Amino acid sequence: MSTWKYMQNGQQCGPVDTADLLALLKRGVLTPETTVCKEGSSSWVPIRSVTELSIAPPAAVPTALGGATPLADGETPDPADVDKNKIFAVLAYLGILFLVPLLAAKESRFARYHTNQGVVLFLAAIICSVGVSILSMVLSHIPLLGFIGCLIWPVVWIGILGLTVLGIINAAKGECKPLPLIGQFKLIK
Repeated sequence: MSTWKYMQNGQQCGPVDTADLLALLKRGVLTPETTVCKEGSSSWVPIRSVTELSIAPPAAVPTALGGATPLADGETPDPADVDKNKIFAVLAYLGILFLVPLLAAKESRFARYHTNQGVVLFLAAIICSVGVSILSMVLSHIPLLGFIGCLIWPVVWIGILGLTVLGIINAAKGECKPLPLIGQFKLIK
C-alpha cells in the first residue's frame, strides 16, 4: 500500500497510507479536489486524478452555506478537525456567537455539527421566550393564575442553560451527541 501526503487548509499533512486517505475522503474531511503527493514523488495532484484512489466514494458535496457537510449524530469526528476547531464548536452554543464558527470554520465538519446544534438552541430560546411572555400576559388576566407565569420563566431558562452547558461539554470533549429535545433538528446541512 502507498503512503501519501495531502494538503489541508494550506498545510501539508501526513504521511498516511492509502486506507487512511480513503477514509478521510469517505468522511468528507478531504474532497476529490484535495491535492495529494505520493511518498517519493514531488508532484502534487488532485485526488480525483489518481487512479489508485478512484475507488473511493465521492466526498459530500458542499452545502448551500458553503462548507462541509456536518457530521451525523454519534459519528466519530476527525481528531485533527476536533483539535483545530474545538473552540469554534464551544462558541456555537453561546447565543449569537454561533455566527463565528459558521463563518470562520465553515470547512470543519465538527464545528458545523455543533454550529447546527447552537443555532437550533438559539432559536428554541427565542421561541420559548416569546411563548412564555405571551402565556404570562394571558395568565396575568386570570385571577389566581397570574403567578404561574412567574414560575414558568425560571424553569424555561434553567432548561436552556442546561442544554447550553451540555452542548459545551460535548464540544469540549470532542463528541457529536445530539442535545435532548432539540438535537434532531438540522438547519445547517
